[in-house]
Amino acid sequence: MNRAQHYSLLRAMEIDKKNLLKYQEIYNYAYILSDGIFKIVFAEEKDHTLLISLVNAMLDLHGGEAIKEITLEMQEFPGAFTKKDCIVDIIGTTNAGERVLVEVQQQGDEFYRDRVEYYMSRVIENQVHTSEKYELPRIYFLGLLDFTLFPEEPQKYIHHVDEMCNGRKFFPKIQKIFVEIEKFFRLEEKGITTNDSSEAAQWLRAIKVTINEEPVPEKIMQNETFRRLLDSVKLINFAEELFNCEVKNVTDLMAEHEIGFAEGKKEGHEAGLVEGRAEGFAQGKTEGHAEGFAEGKSEGRKDGLAEGKLKKACEMAAKMLAKNKPIEEIMEFTELSESEILAIKSRVAP
Repeated sequence: MNRAQHYSLLRAMEIDKKNLLKYQEIYNYAYILSDGIFKIVFAEEKDHTLLISLVNAMLDLHGGEAIKEITLEMQEFPGAFTKKDCIVDIIGTTNAGERVLVEVQQQGDEFYRDRVEYYMSRVIENQVHTSEKYELPRIYFLGLLDFTLFPEEPQKYIHHVDEMCNGRKFFPKIQKIFVEIEKFFRLEEKGITTNDSSEAAQWLRAIKVTINEEPVPEKIMQNETFRRLLDSVKLINFAEELFNCEVKNVTDLMAEHEIGFAEGKKEGHEAGLVEGRAEGFAQGKTEGHAEGFAEGKSEGRKDGLAEGKLKKACEMAAKMLAKNKPIEEIMEFTELSESEILAIKSRVAP
């Protein structure tokens, strides 16, 4: 299940909680990059095997540098006085005393980089206590992104961001690593990353199976870690309560959004009519509402469908037709017209 399908599920559950059962009939996997799903899969596992494997792969840690154990901590650093809280998806300490922050981000916005720096600063602030010397542990920030943060580097999907001075790392103890998952998928489809046998690429191929609902490649199926990942992400594993919380979190997030009209407009482009409308209403700003809604309706739907939304809707319709679902139900879930669905039916009919 991809991001758009996940949002469709949340909207359907707002109408009727029983719609979860319908989606479980259509999709094999939950959207792994949603906050709730990600935390359950990677933070609630007893020995954190999946998390350790993921972090080692993305940070390219091997041998003596590889993380062997990790202890997870509270996700929140409360704001002092009038300062904002800092809530990170996963915060942990490794067996070597290093700090690891893992944050999934579904959509880009103008202040994403600002938030990363703020999160890092709050974690750093809590490392040195009274009477202790100013000695920081190694701190890693791993950002897993379902959008493109570095468009100027079209063939690079993992980015190590360091503070540099005269061509050298100024403070190598602090490392920020960003993984553009969506970009890797595009590179994979074009054959550019075919020969990439890195652990990071293998992990992203496993994630790609769950997001694109693809057949599992033999190499992925042979890997015990990836088999465990695929089993843990199955949509049928997750209870209604989780998605109810996701619905509330999405509503709260949009209600507190700090970037007004610019975000409403961008969301309209990226997610189409429904998301543009939701974002516009949630902003509570006249300009954001009017522009976000109008832009989401006219441009977002056009761009979204052009870039693959129509293809996904057709694939969903074909699956539902194969399960003999009523035309009216398929129209509701895919937003396709009756004539479009009948055309698909004629193509897939035996």
